[in-house]
Amino acid sequence: MKKFISFVSVLLGGLCACSQGNDLDPQAFEALLADGKVFLLDVRTADEYAREHIAGAANADCQAADFLQQVGQLCPVERPLAIYCRTGKRSTAAARMLAKAGYQVYNLAGGIEFWKASFKEVESTPDPDDEYAVDLLEMGATAPELVLNDLDGRPVRLGDFAGKTVVLEFWASWCPDCRADLPLVKAMQQAADPEKVAFVSVSFDRTLDELKAFVTENRLSGTLLFDPAGKKDSAVGAAYGVKWIPSYYVINPEGKVLLGTVVAQKVAQVLLGRSIKGFSSTLGNLCSDESCLLEFE
Repeated sequence: MKKFISFVSVLLGGLCACSQGNDLDPQAFEALLADGKVFLLDVRTADEYAREHIAGAANADCQAADFLQQVGQLCPVERPLAIYCRTGKRSTAAARMLAKAGYQVYNLAGGIEFWKASFKEVESTPDPDDEYAVDLLEMGATAPELVLNDLDGRPVRLGDFAGKTVVLEFWASWCPDCRADLPLVKAMQQAADPEKVAFVSVSFDRTLDELKAFVTENRLSGTLLFDPAGKKDSAVGAAYGVKWIPSYYVINPEGKVLLGTVVAQKVAQVLLGRSIKGFSSTLGNLCSDESCLLEFE
């Protein structure tokens, strides 16, 4: 409770420092939206917008190079804009840009955080991890050792990759969600530095022949392992708390879990060293190209 009060106090202090002009508190902002004449725009990243946003808002990232072009496609310059970000800092800068471009702009001072603190509703998208990753190992846990054969029947251990970051995937070729993730998984493999990152996949395919055929047809790479026990009876899957596939882990060079998730995009964010759900990776640059995986943000 003290943290909440302190947070609101900080926001209120920030509002007092704001220029009065077109910076509106949540009540005034809500009244403006009710008028129906303004165009509501969330200027945060697409990921932030997807997690939660004010109902009816469109999205354009104010930090994108083509921000003004995006806004121009969404809203004609003749129509007033009502914008917001997380705490008001980015939207204040965005408001200046938009005003110079000819827009009449109203900014939600304090951003969506102050909006929520004022008991205003937001729309949110459920995080799949909240339902499907609840049994996965937590960050900081020691990754259990595993020993499974590769497609040529040679035993492979997790310990064989000591000193590298490991992206460990549990999947099967019969799984539609696993197949849907393949383009992103392949892109991560191509972008990551093989001297720093190893991609290891554990397949729960029904037979080794089915797996081999799928791997050949789809030109899959990385270290591919086969678990003949299948998803239901897999001792490895049980050790890793896998109840849903695909499931992913990012394991640091010391064998500690950095991330357990069912969302491949979160793996990409960790490889980038970006913040997800309050966790900031300290992996450093794990990509062989400085542009890395930015297209998947």
